[in-house]
Amino acid sequence: MNELTQTRQGSGLLQALASPYLGLTMAALLWSGNFVVGRALRGQIEPLALNFWRWTIGFCVLLLFTYSPLWAHRRTLLRHWKLVTLLGATGMAAFHTCVYIALTTTSALNALLLLVLAPLFTAFGAWAVFREPVTPGQQLGLAVSLAGALLLIARGSLSGLTHLHFGAGDLWMLLGVLIWTVYSLLLKKRPAALPQAVLLTASTATGVACMLPVYLWTQSGAPLPHLSSAALWGLLYIAVMASPLAFFLWNRGVAHIGPSRASTFIYLMPFFGALLSFIFLGEGVQGYQAAGGVLVFLGIALMNRGEAK
Repeated sequence: MNELTQTRQGSGLLQALASPYLGLTMAALLWSGNFVVGRALRGQIEPLALNFWRWTIGFCVLLLFTYSPLWAHRRTLLRHWKLVTLLGATGMAAFHTCVYIALTTTSALNALLLLVLAPLFTAFGAWAVFREPVTPGQQLGLAVSLAGALLLIARGSLSGLTHLHFGAGDLWMLLGVLIWTVYSLLLKKRPAALPQAVLLTASTATGVACMLPVYLWTQSGAPLPHLSSAALWGLLYIAVMASPLAFFLWNRGVAHIGPSRASTFIYLMPFFGALLSFIFLGEGVQGYQAAGGVLVFLGIALMNRGEAK
């Protein structure tokens, strides 16, 4: 009887770890760290160079684990080369280059404010392109999560929103949000026979290929950036944890619950940003941060009510 109970508990633990909801939450956490590190590296490495080396290293890491299935699915990849190329060009090459350019001239506060528009754009895009319905409960969840994210970004005061100033960096971030929306919708077209890890590796390769000529042109004659040991560790975090791992978790979650519902997990990023600031910078957690986090989680629960088992 004890062995049966332990087996069921073990099975339940494995199911929890494999949950797309946990995976999407972890992806949001890892990407929050990417914003922190990307902002810290802005003076040591150019945005395009940062993104190029990020995904070059990330591709090498992915290839270690996916070489055999990548070769086995080569014909399927060739048949869907347009989709693979578009995923690489949008999700890997364009989106994060826009983010790193934005972070050189705009604050993280403004960047997060624009980032929380992504779930709204994705929900509208999923309805317009795939006729994916948005139920009243999901609309309520979107609104509640957005309210929580705005509460975090405004630091608990409406004046925090009215005193924001937008410039060129904010326009780059808005462009990145639009590109991310396209990437999320393209994931809906993934062939069922193509494993997530294989598609991620292939699209990473196309993303690096898209960046390579631009990188070589912009870096022609320029010496390689001299990074400190802390910056190298930051680049390694971005290249491994916030790239292959986070994207694999995100793509798997999108495949299971759809782009519009998965996109609400982006609302967790302001909450995780506050948490990371408390852990690594020693900044105390304020009341508005706790309230905003509760609203974000409540909104996600409303969006996915009745679906998570």
